[in-house]
Amino acid sequence: MQLPSFVDLRPIGRCNLSCPFCFGPRHEVPSMTRETALRIASVLQQNSVRGVVVSGGEPTLLPYLAELSAELRSAPPSETPMKLVLSTNGLAPLPVMERVLPHLSWVALPLESADETEHRQLRTGAAPHRDRVLRLLREIRQHHRYVRVKLGTVVTRRNTAGASRVLDLIEDDKWLPDVWKIYQMSETSYGADNGDWLSVEEMEFEEVVARCRRTAADRGVRLEVYRNSTRSGSYFFIDPDCTVVVIDEKGERRLGDFFSLLAGESPAADVVLAERNVGNFMKTYPEL
Repeated sequence: MQLPSFVDLRPIGRCNLSCPFCFGPRHEVPSMTRETALRIASVLQQNSVRGVVVSGGEPTLLPYLAELSAELRSAPPSETPMKLVLSTNGLAPLPVMERVLPHLSWVALPLESADETEHRQLRTGAAPHRDRVLRLLREIRQHHRYVRVKLGTVVTRRNTAGASRVLDLIEDDKWLPDVWKIYQMSETSYGADNGDWLSVEEMEFEEVVARCRRTAADRGVRLEVYRNSTRSGSYFFIDPDCTVVVIDEKGERRLGDFFSLLAGESPAADVVLAERNVGNFMKTYPEL
Protein backbone atom coordinates (compact mmCIF):
# COMPACT_ATOMS: atom_id res chain seq x y z
CA MET A 1 0.00 0.00 0.00
CA GLN A 2 1.40 3.37 -0.98
CA LEU A 3 0.70 5.93 1.72
CA PRO A 4 -0.65 9.35 0.79
CA SER A 5 1.33 12.52 1.49
CA PHE A 6 -0.87 13.52 4.42
CA VAL A 7 -2.41 11.27 7.07
CA ASP A 8 -4.94 11.80 9.87
CA LEU A 9 -3.94 9.75 12.90
CA ARG A 10 -6.80 9.26 15.39
CA PRO A 11 -5.27 7.22 18.26
CA ILE A 12 -8.09 7.94 20.71
CA GLY A 13 -11.88 8.02 20.62
CA ARG A 14 -12.34 9.16 24.22
CA CYS A 15 -13.07 12.84 24.73
CA ASN A 16 -13.90 15.22 27.58
CA LEU A 17 -16.61 16.82 25.45
CA SER A 18 -19.70 15.26 23.88
CA CYS A 19 -20.28 17.47 20.84
CA PRO A 20 -23.38 16.36 18.90
CA PHE A 21 -21.78 16.95 15.47
CA CYS A 22 -18.52 15.04 16.13
CA PHE A 23 -17.35 13.01 13.12
CA GLY A 24 -14.48 11.29 14.96
CA PRO A 25 -14.37 7.75 16.33
CA ARG A 26 -16.91 6.71 18.95
CA HIS A 27 -15.85 7.76 22.44
CA GLU A 28 -16.03 4.24 23.88
CA VAL A 29 -13.48 2.81 21.40
CA PRO A 30 -10.31 1.75 23.30
CA SER A 31 -7.30 3.99 22.74
CA MET A 32 -4.32 2.94 20.67
CA THR A 33 -1.48 1.61 22.80
CA ARG A 34 1.72 3.61 23.09
CA GLU A 35 3.70 0.86 21.36
CA THR A 36 1.32 0.74 18.40
CA ALA A 37 1.19 4.52 18.05
CA LEU A 38 5.00 4.80 18.04
CA ARG A 39 5.23 1.96 15.54
CA ILE A 40 2.82 3.77 13.22
CA ALA A 41 4.82 6.97 13.64
CA SER A 42 7.97 5.13 12.57
CA VAL A 43 6.21 3.69 9.51
CA LEU A 44 4.95 7.13 8.48
CA GLN A 45 8.50 8.47 8.79
CA GLN A 46 9.97 5.64 6.74
CA ASN A 47 7.38 6.16 4.01
CA SER A 48 8.16 9.90 3.70
CA VAL A 49 4.70 11.08 4.75
CA ARG A 50 4.82 14.87 4.56
CA GLY A 51 2.34 15.74 7.28
CA VAL A 52 0.18 14.24 10.02
CA VAL A 53 -2.85 15.58 11.83
CA VAL A 54 -3.16 13.98 15.29
CA SER A 55 -6.78 14.11 16.46
CA GLY A 56 -9.41 11.92 18.03
CA GLY A 57 -11.42 12.02 20.27
CA GLU A 58 -9.22 14.34 22.32
CA PRO A 59 -5.53 13.53 21.81
CA THR A 60 -4.30 15.51 24.85
CA LEU A 61 -5.86 12.78 27.02
CA LEU A 62 -3.19 10.37 25.77
CA PRO A 63 -0.38 9.98 28.35
CA TYR A 64 2.15 9.41 25.57
CA LEU A 65 1.17 12.34 23.32
CA ALA A 66 4.43 14.27 23.83
CA GLU A 67 6.48 11.16 23.01
CA LEU A 68 4.38 10.45 19.94
CA SER A 69 4.72 14.05 18.76
CA ALA A 70 8.49 13.95 19.17
CA GLU A 71 8.69 10.69 17.21
CA LEU A 72 6.58 12.05 14.36
CA ARG A 73 8.73 15.16 14.08
CA SER A 74 12.06 13.32 14.26
CA ALA A 75 13.94 13.09 11.00
CA PRO A 76 17.52 12.52 9.84
CA PRO A 77 19.54 15.77 9.55
CA SER A 78 19.40 15.55 5.75
CA GLU A 79 15.60 15.45 5.65
CA THR A 80 12.89 18.00 6.37
CA PRO A 81 10.71 17.06 9.36
CA MET A 82 7.08 16.38 8.53
CA LYS A 83 4.43 18.94 9.37
CA LEU A 84 2.68 17.99 12.57
CA VAL A 85 -0.77 19.31 13.47
CA LEU A 86 -2.51 18.78 16.80
CA SER A 87 -6.29 19.03 16.54
CA THR A 88 -7.49 19.62 20.10
CA ASN A 89 -10.60 20.92 21.82
CA GLY A 90 -8.41 23.31 23.81
CA LEU A 91 -9.24 22.01 27.28
CA ALA A 92 -5.84 20.55 28.18
CA PRO A 93 -4.02 22.17 31.12
CA LEU A 94 -1.17 24.42 30.01
CA PRO A 95 1.58 22.11 31.40
CA VAL A 96 0.27 19.34 29.12
CA MET A 97 0.30 21.63 26.10
CA GLU A 98 3.79 22.93 26.90
CA ARG A 99 5.18 19.39 26.62
CA VAL A 100 3.68 19.03 23.15
CA LEU A 101 3.93 22.51 21.62
CA PRO A 102 7.70 22.38 20.89
CA HIS A 103 7.09 19.53 18.42
CA LEU A 104 4.15 21.09 16.56
CA SER A 105 3.84 22.98 13.30
CA TRP A 106 0.17 23.87 13.82
CA VAL A 107 -2.53 23.71 16.46
CA ALA A 108 -6.17 23.42 15.36
CA LEU A 109 -8.65 24.93 17.84
CA PRO A 110 -12.47 25.09 17.75
CA LEU A 111 -14.82 28.03 18.27
CA GLU A 112 -18.39 27.59 17.07
CA SER A 113 -20.15 30.86 17.79
CA ALA A 114 -19.84 34.37 19.18
CA ASP A 115 -23.16 33.68 20.91
CA GLU A 116 -22.53 31.91 24.22
CA THR A 117 -25.78 29.94 24.16
CA GLU A 118 -25.15 28.66 20.63
CA HIS A 119 -21.61 27.65 21.53
CA ARG A 120 -22.69 25.76 24.67
CA GLN A 121 -25.26 23.78 22.67
CA LEU A 122 -22.52 22.53 20.34
CA ARG A 123 -19.46 22.21 22.60
CA THR A 124 -21.07 20.25 25.39
CA GLY A 125 -19.51 18.62 28.42
CA ALA A 126 -17.18 21.27 29.84
CA ALA A 127 -17.63 24.92 30.72
CA PRO A 128 -16.47 27.53 30.09
CA HIS A 129 -15.03 25.86 26.97
CA ARG A 130 -14.96 29.02 24.86
CA ASP A 131 -12.98 31.00 27.44
CA ARG A 132 -10.40 28.23 27.79
CA VAL A 133 -9.88 28.05 24.02
CA LEU A 134 -9.36 31.81 23.85
CA ARG A 135 -6.91 31.61 26.77
CA LEU A 136 -4.90 28.89 25.00
CA LEU A 137 -4.95 30.86 21.76
CA ARG A 138 -3.47 33.89 23.53
CA GLU A 139 -0.85 31.71 25.22
CA ILE A 140 0.29 30.22 21.92
CA ARG A 141 0.39 33.62 20.23
CA GLN A 142 2.34 35.17 23.07
CA HIS A 143 4.84 32.44 23.97
CA HIS A 144 4.92 29.94 21.07
CA ARG A 145 4.95 32.05 17.91
CA TYR A 146 6.64 29.26 15.96
CA VAL A 147 3.35 27.31 16.12
CA ARG A 148 0.67 28.37 13.64
CA VAL A 149 -3.00 28.37 14.60
CA LYS A 150 -6.01 27.23 12.62
CA LEU A 151 -9.38 28.15 14.06
CA GLY A 152 -12.24 25.87 13.04
CA THR A 153 -15.97 26.62 13.05
CA VAL A 154 -18.53 23.92 12.22
CA VAL A 155 -21.76 25.34 10.80
CA THR A 156 -24.93 23.65 12.02
CA ARG A 157 -28.56 24.68 12.30
CA ARG A 158 -27.86 25.84 15.87
CA ASN A 159 -25.12 28.42 15.15
CA THR A 160 -26.00 30.04 11.82
CA ALA A 161 -26.41 33.40 13.59
CA GLY A 162 -23.19 33.45 15.60
CA ALA A 163 -20.73 31.46 13.48
CA SER A 164 -19.77 34.37 11.24
CA ARG A 165 -18.97 36.54 14.28
CA VAL A 166 -16.47 34.16 15.91
CA LEU A 167 -13.55 36.50 15.22
CA ASP A 168 -15.31 39.18 17.28
CA LEU A 169 -14.31 37.14 20.34
CA ILE A 170 -10.67 37.97 19.57
CA GLU A 171 -10.39 41.66 20.26
CA ASP A 172 -6.64 42.05 19.80
CA ASP A 173 -5.39 41.46 16.25
CA LYS A 174 -2.18 39.97 17.68
CA TRP A 175 -4.11 36.89 18.77
CA LEU A 176 -5.94 36.25 15.48
CA PRO A 177 -5.46 32.81 13.86
CA ASP A 178 -3.38 32.24 10.74
CA VAL A 179 -6.30 30.40 9.11
CA TRP A 180 -10.01 30.35 9.90
CA LYS A 181 -11.74 27.31 8.40
CA ILE A 182 -15.50 27.01 8.07
CA TYR A 183 -16.83 23.44 8.02
CA GLN A 184 -20.08 22.13 6.65
CA MET A 185 -21.30 19.60 9.21
CA SER A 186 -20.74 16.02 8.05
CA GLU A 187 -23.39 13.44 8.86
CA THR A 188 -20.85 10.91 10.08
CA SER A 189 -20.64 9.18 13.48
CA TYR A 190 -22.34 11.44 16.04
CA GLY A 191 -23.17 13.90 13.27
CA ALA A 192 -25.23 11.17 11.65
CA ASP A 193 -27.03 10.53 14.94
CA ASN A 194 -28.05 14.19 15.21
CA GLY A 195 -28.34 15.24 11.59
CA ASP A 196 -32.10 15.71 11.81
CA TRP A 197 -31.75 18.73 14.10
CA LEU A 198 -28.25 19.95 13.20
CA SER A 199 -27.82 19.79 9.41
CA VAL A 200 -28.21 22.99 7.42
CA GLU A 201 -29.35 23.33 3.83
CA GLU A 202 -26.71 24.06 1.21
CA MET A 203 -28.06 27.55 0.53
CA GLU A 204 -28.05 28.51 4.20
CA PHE A 205 -24.52 27.16 4.63
CA GLU A 206 -23.30 29.28 1.71
CA GLU A 207 -24.98 32.35 3.21
CA VAL A 208 -23.03 31.78 6.44
CA VAL A 209 -19.84 31.32 4.42
CA ALA A 210 -20.43 34.63 2.64
CA ARG A 211 -20.78 36.42 5.98
CA CYS A 212 -17.64 34.72 7.26
CA ARG A 213 -15.73 35.88 4.19
CA ARG A 214 -16.65 39.47 4.92
CA THR A 215 -15.61 39.11 8.56
CA ALA A 216 -12.31 37.47 7.64
CA ALA A 217 -11.55 40.15 5.05
CA ASP A 218 -12.27 42.90 7.56
CA ARG A 219 -9.82 41.36 10.06
CA GLY A 220 -7.19 40.28 7.51
CA VAL A 221 -7.53 36.55 8.26
CA ARG A 222 -7.15 33.83 5.65
CA LEU A 223 -10.43 31.92 5.22
CA GLU A 224 -10.82 28.34 3.99
CA VAL A 225 -14.07 26.42 3.51
CA TYR A 226 -14.76 22.70 3.87
CA ARG A 227 -17.73 21.35 1.96
CA ASN A 228 -18.96 17.76 2.11
CA SER A 229 -18.73 17.60 -1.66
CA THR A 230 -14.92 17.79 -1.36
CA ARG A 231 -14.51 14.96 1.17
CA SER A 232 -14.16 12.13 -1.32
CA GLY A 233 -10.55 11.15 -1.91
CA SER A 234 -9.11 13.76 0.47
CA TYR A 235 -8.54 11.83 3.69
CA PHE A 236 -6.64 8.82 4.99
CA PHE A 237 -7.58 8.12 8.62
CA ILE A 238 -5.94 5.65 11.00
CA ASP A 239 -8.39 4.94 13.81
CA PRO A 240 -7.70 3.82 17.41
CA ASP A 241 -8.12 0.15 16.46
CA CYS A 242 -5.59 0.63 13.60
CA THR A 243 -8.32 0.46 10.97
CA VAL A 244 -7.72 2.57 7.87
CA VAL A 245 -10.73 4.70 6.97
CA VAL A 246 -11.12 6.52 3.64
CA ILE A 247 -13.96 8.49 2.11
CA ASP A 248 -15.57 8.07 -1.28
CA GLU A 249 -18.87 9.16 -2.83
CA LYS A 250 -20.77 6.69 -0.64
CA GLY A 251 -19.23 7.94 2.60
CA GLU A 252 -16.65 6.49 4.96
CA ARG A 253 -15.17 3.13 4.05
CA ARG A 254 -13.19 0.95 6.46
CA LEU A 255 -10.44 -0.84 4.56
CA GLY A 256 -8.89 -2.97 7.29
CA ASP A 257 -5.87 -3.09 9.59
CA PHE A 258 -3.15 -0.56 8.77
CA PHE A 259 -0.22 -2.97 9.13
CA SER A 260 -1.95 -5.75 7.19
CA LEU A 261 -2.79 -3.39 4.36
CA LEU A 262 0.76 -2.05 4.34
CA ALA A 263 2.09 -5.56 3.84
CA GLY A 264 -0.21 -6.41 0.94
CA GLU A 265 -2.35 -4.97 -1.80
CA SER A 266 -5.00 -2.38 -1.02
CA PRO A 267 -7.33 -0.13 -3.00
CA ALA A 268 -6.36 2.82 -0.76
CA ALA A 269 -4.11 4.32 -3.41
CA ASP A 270 -7.10 4.45 -5.77
CA VAL A 271 -9.47 5.92 -3.17
CA VAL A 272 -7.19 8.66 -1.81
CA LEU A 273 -6.59 11.09 -4.65
CA ALA A 274 -3.16 12.72 -4.44
CA GLU A 275 -4.29 16.11 -5.70
CA ARG A 276 -7.21 16.29 -3.25
CA ASN A 277 -5.18 14.93 -0.34
CA VAL A 278 -2.38 17.46 -0.82
CA GLY A 279 -4.70 20.34 -1.70
CA ASN A 280 -6.88 19.84 1.37
CA PHE A 281 -3.94 19.81 3.77
CA MET A 282 -1.94 22.62 2.18
CA LYS A 283 -4.92 24.96 2.02
CA THR A 284 -5.78 24.29 5.65
CA TYR A 285 -2.18 24.43 6.90
CA PRO A 286 -0.36 26.53 4.30
CA GLU A 287 3.21 27.70 4.13
CA LEU A 288 3.16 31.23 5.54
